[in-house]
Amino acid sequence: MTQPDAEALFERWCTPGVPDTRPGDTALGDKATRGSLVISGVQDGMVDDIRTYLWEPAEPAAGNPCVVLVHGWGSRSTHFAAIIRALTQAGVRCAAFDAPGHGESGGTTASLPRIATGLRLLCADLAEAGTPVTAVVGYSFGGLAAGLACVRDVIAGRPLAVPSLALISTPVHLASATRRWLEMAGEPQSRSVDLMAELTRRGFDGARFDLLKVANDLPERLLLLHDRSDDEVPASDAEALAALRPDAKLLLTERFGHARMLLARPVVQEITDFVRARHDDLPPS
Repeated sequence: MTQPDAEALFERWCTPGVPDTRPGDTALGDKATRGSLVISGVQDGMVDDIRTYLWEPAEPAAGNPCVVLVHGWGSRSTHFAAIIRALTQAGVRCAAFDAPGHGESGGTTASLPRIATGLRLLCADLAEAGTPVTAVVGYSFGGLAAGLACVRDVIAGRPLAVPSLALISTPVHLASATRRWLEMAGEPQSRSVDLMAELTRRGFDGARFDLLKVANDLPERLLLLHDRSDDEVPASDAEALAALRPDAKLLLTERFGHARMLLARPVVQEITDFVRARHDDLPPS
């Protein structure tokens, strides 16, 4: 069978699957204040209309903490349901957006630069509305985009200035993120060369999409959560980043794999404590 050319392979790579939409997703989305933002000027003249969400706590905590959540590839914002419930119950405002081609956002494709730019836009929008973001929580591919959004000169635009960053099951570079996709697509790992070449042809240096190269430029407070049995992104990714950032907290769990990390009680509790501990008058729950 003839392998697809690099351009066709790249288009497949940039096209997420349709995420499951459960009744709980609809119900949670209906509890949020929905909005929209436009991403433009990032890639190939594309204009993305993305859906945003804001969940308000019944009783805001002191310090008015606000967290932005960045979902993974082929997912949607409401898949953070367990974390959103825990944070809002703790008095934390939660914001999120569906990446291009995901959830309620428009389009059929996405890319790391467009997701990172969407995060920057949402945080700027919140700050302009009087709600500066105190932490960002990224999951899987969304975690990689969130990390790179915080550093200078990798993705065009002003870097995101946020004091705290939590990364759940996050690949530390594009090669790690691509490895599992090639397996699922039935393509040999050698085809990653074609993907990176096509990315470069489109104006992006994929080799620079690497958190290990910018570890010291990530936010001052850094939390890394990963499961040892993750078969999509190896736990060694989190361990490698933690080795470069000994001030970060690393939590390695067991038996949750990749997808169940967003539902795992130890993860939800650690995220909640991490966000609340940012405020001196809020002891960990």
